[in-house]
Amino acid sequence: MTGPLVRSHAANLVVLLRTALVFLIISLFAAPSHATRTAALTLLAVAAPLDWLDGFIARRLGTVSRMGSLLDTLGDRITENLLLVYFSWERLVPLYLPIVFVARSFASDFIRHLNAMNGHSTFSVNQSRLGRLIVASRASRAIYLILKMAVFFLAGAALLLEVSPESSAALEAAKAALVWGSGTLVFFNLLRFCLLISDSREILEKEVIRNGAPEQA
Repeated sequence: MTGPLVRSHAANLVVLLRTALVFLIISLFAAPSHATRTAALTLLAVAAPLDWLDGFIARRLGTVSRMGSLLDTLGDRITENLLLVYFSWERLVPLYLPIVFVARSFASDFIRHLNAMNGHSTFSVNQSRLGRLIVASRASRAIYLILKMAVFFLAGAALLLEVSPESSAALEAAKAALVWGSGTLVFFNLLRFCLLISDSREILEKEVIRNGAPEQA
């Protein structure tokens, strides 16, 4: 039974591994030495493709499920929010970036929970043209992942450059790129959230009416 059990949960194990790695990555970045920060940046490079790998494994093994989709979203939230809060604490990304991401993650996961209660998986509710293109499509999710990872790598590289000799010019260039990258990431994040609300409006209206109706005696 062990083989079939591992096979059925292989994608979820990848999500758990990716989530656990972020704690190690932050711990290594926090140590002010060139070796530990190099290791952290290397592990960040390892963790990046895992965000794609879990979905690939689930589709390849035919183990796609609503539970797996929700677990993947949870892993994404923990990973991105912890990294952004840490990089903001290190004054490498603007404070508004983790504030927007954390607030948006609570709000969007609340909406996705309502959608799941009404029979929709993470992206099946996005039926509008823009919703399918910018939120649900594999291309848009890949672009969003690449943009997030670019910000994470730039911030990680900046931390490494801080303990590298004669790196002031490269450090300033990385910080300047982070300003642009942070603004772009917030714009894309909020655009996806607005489309989620738009595509979920019928379910939201139904839940408001249902919960606002008086209970029958």
